[in-house]
Amino acid sequence: MNYKSKYLSSAFLLLLSSVIVKIIGAVYKIPLNAYIGAVGRGYFASAYNLYLPFHALIMGAFPIALSKLTGKYNAQGNSEAVVSIKAAADKLFLKVGLIGMAVILLISKPYCRYIAASDKGLLCILVLAPSILFSSLASSYRGYYEGFMNMKPTAVSQTIEALFKMVFGLLFAKLSMRLLYSSYISNQTVLGKYVSNDAEAFAMIYPVTSAAAVLGVTFGCFLSLVYVFIYHQINKPALTVKNGGKSNHYQKELLSFSFPIMISCAVQSVFQFLDTASVQKALSMINPDILKNMYSESIALSGTAVNDINAYVYGVLSNANDFKNLVPGITMALGVCAVPAISAAYETNNKEHLSTLISSIIKYTLLISCAGGMLLALNSKEILKLFFEASAPDIVASCDELIKYFALSVPVYSLAGTAVFCVQATGNAKKSIAPYVVSGIIRVILNILLVSNEKFVLFGCVISGAVGYLVMFIWNYRIIIKACRVKTHIIKSIILPSAVSVIAYFILLFAQKNILFAENYQIYLLIKSGVFCLVFCMLCFLLKVLSFSEIFCLFKPKKNGLNT
Repeated sequence: MNYKSKYLSSAFLLLLSSVIVKIIGAVYKIPLNAYIGAVGRGYFASAYNLYLPFHALIMGAFPIALSKLTGKYNAQGNSEAVVSIKAAADKLFLKVGLIGMAVILLISKPYCRYIAASDKGLLCILVLAPSILFSSLASSYRGYYEGFMNMKPTAVSQTIEALFKMVFGLLFAKLSMRLLYSSYISNQTVLGKYVSNDAEAFAMIYPVTSAAAVLGVTFGCFLSLVYVFIYHQINKPALTVKNGGKSNHYQKELLSFSFPIMISCAVQSVFQFLDTASVQKALSMINPDILKNMYSESIALSGTAVNDINAYVYGVLSNANDFKNLVPGITMALGVCAVPAISAAYETNNKEHLSTLISSIIKYTLLISCAGGMLLALNSKEILKLFFEASAPDIVASCDELIKYFALSVPVYSLAGTAVFCVQATGNAKKSIAPYVVSGIIRVILNILLVSNEKFVLFGCVISGAVGYLVMFIWNYRIIIKACRVKTHIIKSIILPSAVSVIAYFILLFAQKNILFAENYQIYLLIKSGVFCLVFCMLCFLLKVLSFSEIFCLFKPKKNGLNT
């Protein structure tokens, strides 16, 4: 089996779908800001801050375990075990989905009151909670097929989820905004309460329109589940489990393998929560007048009420994070595909393939993340204008510099995520707990110190994130090397890709300062991006970072079925 070839073709499909998902998400944000505003994005983000730790815990542990075990038994040719593990996963994923949804509903009100310091985000959390159940059920199908390195169910289902999240989210947000704003215009009331001006009206409208937008997420997750269920009914292997009692045995095996990953994800989720909570806390420590003066232009453009300034500034960070997370969200596909590929090579103790595979995964992650990060840094203002100039000009004014600095730190986030997936693929998830803890502590401390400092404010998040995730990557990278007992090609996988990216960045930076490409910013954006991509690709082949044989592997057809 050519693990690298199969990895490349599987990763390409998932990367392609991830790009589509990110494009949909970016397009989604343009009209969404018009319906919920930066304040509403603050409520939206607060709901996600509670939701994401549970989502990460469930989606980050059990599907990885299922993919790993499916890949393991598939490599051994044990078809009955493969089918049994799927049956066990169906029962287990239903249980954890129900538990996750119930816990979110129980703690939603205390979270809003004591952490977010506002009950206005409660409705967002309530309508988002069922998506935990739908996502958990869908992941039992995704993880199963990922074990065969068949990424079609994952690719299509996540595209469906993103598409209908956009469709339903915008539809519900638009209808609720129209209904509530019409009530205000007609009789000066919102939800039956009298309001005296626009600022008071929008302060009551945005929590509802935000919840309506979040409801679209839940609908998207449900339709994603419907797709993978139908796909499995059509494509499942024609095999039966002879001994039905083995289901409990495989549930225990799934739990046993999931446990260290779950602990690792739990630690990550806790510190992710503390990360965001520490930013909110640090912002609350700043004199509101300082924030008002710092963001005076964007606050004036948005018409934000004085009492909502903290929520507005946090909404600015949320918008910047959307762009920062674009590239790591795409490169995550490389990590997902790495699990069954590394697992199969690890099980067969093929050190040559392991060394080549790990080096390739790191190299592709760095190439894609560096290219994406540099493009975002070079074009931050033009991209913001493209998305928000008409609908939310305040976002252009407030996010430009923040996104530029976030973009330069993007490779660190991507590498850290991919390294964690590789560690989990070798069955060493418990060893990644310590890096999570140290990284999380670093981020929380730096957030409190820097974000609360009026000289840094949101730029403190850039520093804390870059330092914390760099520590996480280096630590996990060392774990992989020791666990697999292989030597990786550091020059080809890290040094040369970094050199290509830096050279391409400074070439375009020089051209940008000395050559007038075009006066129209859309044309300017296209020309700059095209020139950068051309220079970047030429350097990759000139320095032999990429070869044509690797490109051909992307389009090589794969066989279907077990043990392929």
